[in-house]
Amino acid sequence: MSGPDAVAIVAPLLDTALPLGAFPSHALRRVGVVDPKSAERVDTALCAVMRAPRSYTGEDVVELSCHGSPALLRLILLWLVTGGARVAAPGEFTRRAFLNGRLDLAQAEAVALMISARTDRSVALAARALAGGLSEPVRGLQARLVDVIAGFEVTLDFPEEGVGQDVESARIAMRELRVEAERWLVAARHGRMVHGGLTVALVGPTNAGKSSLLNALVGRDRAIVSDVPGTTRDIVEGEIVLAGVPVRMLDTAGIDAPRDEIEAEGIRRSRRAMDESDLLLVVLDGSVEPDRRVLAETAGRHRVLIRAKCDLQAHEAAAALPEAQPVSALTGEGMEAFREHLTREVEILAGASGDEGQIVASVRQIELLESLRADLAAAEAGLGDAPLEAVLVDLNGALVAAGRILGANISDAVLDRIFSVFCLGK
Repeated sequence: MSGPDAVAIVAPLLDTALPLGAFPSHALRRVGVVDPKSAERVDTALCAVMRAPRSYTGEDVVELSCHGSPALLRLILLWLVTGGARVAAPGEFTRRAFLNGRLDLAQAEAVALMISARTDRSVALAARALAGGLSEPVRGLQARLVDVIAGFEVTLDFPEEGVGQDVESARIAMRELRVEAERWLVAARHGRMVHGGLTVALVGPTNAGKSSLLNALVGRDRAIVSDVPGTTRDIVEGEIVLAGVPVRMLDTAGIDAPRDEIEAEGIRRSRRAMDESDLLLVVLDGSVEPDRRVLAETAGRHRVLIRAKCDLQAHEAAAALPEAQPVSALTGEGMEAFREHLTREVEILAGASGDEGQIVASVRQIELLESLRADLAAAEAGLGDAPLEAVLVDLNGALVAAGRILGANISDAVLDRIFSVFCLGK
């Protein structure tokens, strides 16, 4: 419970020798939990009082750790609401922490990213953001921007005095800031990919072995396998983790001349999955001549060629594709080498060769980083050619973008949208 009346509302539910209002802050004590009307004990729990401003929300907080019976917890919740509390809205504790200055908005959004993290690596990146991995450098950039803007303002106010910001030093400063913003943007995009995961589509002609390969990769029979061409009519999904990145695998219908409308729809969905995927696994039956149409259609895309069914006699033309990974989903031959190759591809896409300097960011933050970089680039390009007033417009735009990353001048509507993705309470 968080708020100025938290202690007063919880106190009638507790059986304890020391009144709740006298509990030392940030100390855990054993208490009895009682029916506030009958005083009948219903549980033994642990209770902590965290007094403002040294709490998560910056308000008085009471934390009660009860046994995990859903019926018991519903009963205690009912008594608290009857006593004057209400159930918190999604993200309300973190929203109060932001409004009370305990977290900036970048850190608050990192809480949601932490909650939704699906791998150890995305947890680590979210923890870095929560600790200020994005906030601190943005705050430093703000301070440097303010110095440059203030210097230019003095130059405009006293043009004859030769005071204010030196143009050449300003150009160097803006170049450094732009490069820094570009580095953050790349790191944020990679971090976002680590957090949100990659989509990999298995594509190829019918009966090439795509479904068997998907089952081998995910470790279970996710897709139906049959010698009958066109067995896969719709997209079949599975998920694995490679290099700490969630990878969504899509088994698609074989790309071939459709025999009926259902198969034609499956092929249309396959092509749509290809367009929406980060990487294509082009599966070719190594025992027959490679389908040149599939090779041509996937050319120029980020792809890995796979010579499936390598346990069978290889066709001469298929063996002539040296970059194709030989794999047999039936015997397991080549699977370990192929998984290592696929892991390296994921590392390239997600910048996963090292986490140094990487951050995970929300889509909102990435959009603001793009705006920040663009404004700094425009100011740098305009310096010396454009009027100083125009350069100041771009620099102030960059300053606004940096401020919005941290939560300055953010409307309630934007806050509502940000915190709507949180789980209840937190």
